[in-house]
Amino acid sequence: MPSMFDAATRLRFQRRIETLTPQSERLWGTLSPERMVCHLSDQVRLALGELPTRRGSGPMSFAPIRWLLIDVMPWPHGTKGPPEAFKTQPAVWSRDVASLGALLERFATLAGQRDWPDHPLFGRMSGPLWGRLTCKHFDHHLRQFGV
Repeated sequence: MPSMFDAATRLRFQRRIETLTPQSERLWGTLSPERMVCHLSDQVRLALGELPTRRGSGPMSFAPIRWLLIDVMPWPHGTKGPPEAFKTQPAVWSRDVASLGALLERFATLAGQRDWPDHPLFGRMSGPLWGRLTCKHFDHHLRQFGV
């Protein structure tokens, strides 16, 4: 499973993001491209500890299930994310996309960090888990728009 801590992986995702436009059509779900970019930014802010969250304690926080969901199984279309990851409202497309790129670069600088925030669904998370989750999450939503 790729990690967002890998520079080449981040570059591939940045290029995919750059092909999106506010007019990109979704293949499933309800998010608009603008809302999706803000949602991805909020997920990175969760990983950076910038958004308050509760620790997940449900079945997805159980290590074997978390591993399956992050590293093995594809996510079904229409899966609901935690409300903490839907805080930022779209503003100006170019600024929202640039902000997402800057957040990813800040995230990458923390690769060796030992203490990471909890995830609202997956509970306690290590840096490597956050790196893989971020890749999977970005890939899921970019595929949602055919990118």
